[in-house]
Amino acid sequence: MSVMLNEFLSAPDVVRNVTQANKQVIKDIAKVFKERGITNITTVARGTSDNAATYFKYVVEAIGEVMVSKFTPSITTVYGAKVNLSKNMVLAISQSGMSTDTLMVVEAARETGALTVAVTNNSESPLAKLADFHIDLNAGEEISVGATKTFLAELTAMFLLSNALSPIPAKMNPAELPPLLQDFINDYKDKIKDFAESTQKINNFIILTRGLTQCAASELSLKMMESCYKLSRPFSTSDFMHGPISIIEEGTPVLMLAPDSEFTAEFISMATRLALLGANIISFTDITEIKRMSNKCLEMPVSRGMNVPFIYSLAVELYVAYMAEALGVDPDSPRNRTKITITK
Repeated sequence: MSVMLNEFLSAPDVVRNVTQANKQVIKDIAKVFKERGITNITTVARGTSDNAATYFKYVVEAIGEVMVSKFTPSITTVYGAKVNLSKNMVLAISQSGMSTDTLMVVEAARETGALTVAVTNNSESPLAKLADFHIDLNAGEEISVGATKTFLAELTAMFLLSNALSPIPAKMNPAELPPLLQDFINDYKDKIKDFAESTQKINNFIILTRGLTQCAASELSLKMMESCYKLSRPFSTSDFMHGPISIIEEGTPVLMLAPDSEFTAEFISMATRLALLGANIISFTDITEIKRMSNKCLEMPVSRGMNVPFIYSLAVELYVAYMAEALGVDPDSPRNRTKITITK
């Protein structure tokens, strides 16, 4: 068993730990946020952490009615501009807490008077010490080069923070997540292994979803390239209709993450069109119509609301780990990569 797979299987404990470790700091951040009347949040992150920021954006805007934007670090690090973020909370997410660009953005934000919050897996990191508040992922040492358990920890932290900032609590109890994820692992790990083995030849593929699972689609694409050396590109189903659908021809592989949700009708419509065009549809879904149209399908459990990204994220992470195993690739040491990536 790879270290990557073993770390993914620890997801229930990781979610439980990050929840327990940050109850007070989450309350403190929310208190200051509301006292200062902040109405905008800006995230700064790279890679997997940026995928977690995507989930945060969806949840905060959906339940909290607060605008969330993503900062482009080169504005600060290369162009040298000082953006006025005094009315913002700047949320910096970094597993290591050591990336130069993230540090420079947070430092510049502090100088303009922004409220700064760091999310890291290292409480002694420069980023954790620089920010006004630190949310500790508390996931323990992550040995695999690619982010594993820290992604689920980041999603948990993002939910906890977004829920605390919102005047309308989301309909999810974080205490329910660990047993939910454990049941999923117990029931699905062998199915996902078989699914990965049966689809291991997929390459140069499109990933489609929409809404809350957009973070899982982006993470799947990143991990497939990083750990399995397979090229992919994630799109929302709506964005895909604005041009990229022209790429579809007979046999084009398309992987759909399609939970029964607000977008069910759109997912069915997209799958129908893809099937008519002859695409090779591979799906993670609980929607009957999409199961029927898929060439290969992992029949997912029924899940709703804020739980969905956790279940689908864990599913695609396990899928990648088993895919690497089927391909004979060592996902713990991907070529051309180091654990900590320092960018500017």
